[in-house]
Amino acid sequence: MNLSQLETFLAVARRGNFHAAARQLHVTQAAVSARVKQLEEILDVRLFERGRRGATLTEAGKFLLSGAESIVNTWTAISKDARQRYSDRILLRLGGQLSIWDQQLIDLVIWVEENLGKLPLSLNFDHEIDVQDAVRRGVLDVAVTHERPNADLVSVALPPERLILVGTQPCALGDGALPLFINFQFGERYDAFVARHLHGHAAQHIMMGNCGMGLQYLRQRGGIALFPKAMVAEDLSQGSLYRIAGLPEMELPCNAVSHPASVLGAMTTSIVEGLRTLRTGVATGPEMSPHSSLP
Repeated sequence: MNLSQLETFLAVARRGNFHAAARQLHVTQAAVSARVKQLEEILDVRLFERGRRGATLTEAGKFLLSGAESIVNTWTAISKDARQRYSDRILLRLGGQLSIWDQQLIDLVIWVEENLGKLPLSLNFDHEIDVQDAVRRGVLDVAVTHERPNADLVSVALPPERLILVGTQPCALGDGALPLFINFQFGERYDAFVARHLHGHAAQHIMMGNCGMGLQYLRQRGGIALFPKAMVAEDLSQGSLYRIAGLPEMELPCNAVSHPASVLGAMTTSIVEGLRTLRTGVATGPEMSPHSSLP
């Protein structure tokens, strides 16, 4: 159980509606439903009765309500006290819009520790939140997004992500029907690319939200998918994955966003420059021929 599940439960209980709770939390309605379902599975009880008029608490939900409020309020007080007590330590909160940047954020944490002498305390891997809104509200200090940056935020264009089509067996687009295609939620540009180049080629689709999990699934289940070049470089060099011929690279924008009034001040610029250095290293890695892994 985590805090976001309890906060989501409380939002639904107060609003009486999953859609209204999603608006309050700045997440999708699907994310709200998933968090409530996870909490119900953990507790092995049903928390809401869902109907046309909204969501009403069950007896179990009413029982949980006061305890959940107490936990969230206690955490809010403790975290506030901790920030005040240890104000000499920087609280850096990082987040990424897409799961393909999870490892990049971890690398950035290490870079900050080694170069700025500060300890980042928070990494946000909730890919269902609107990271630009989170930066605007002060939930995140720096975030990486593929979306067009909002005008009220400071944005820095980073080297783009380059996706390539790989599979567990050597093949090409012209070979006929391709095997299972693992699809990801990478935004409108990605969706348009897939619709243009892969529509009707793959035998079936499976949708996954997390790129790292998708790669693990691909290795075990087989199939094809679009991944960042750096993520599959080792698999290609070892011959466990193959570059699918006949499809160009897809370029996905990468932008770092921060708030102009960030409490980090000038350090934000240093952090973004560190991220640019890391992104440049990924973008200028060894080139891979479309047939480099073919026997």
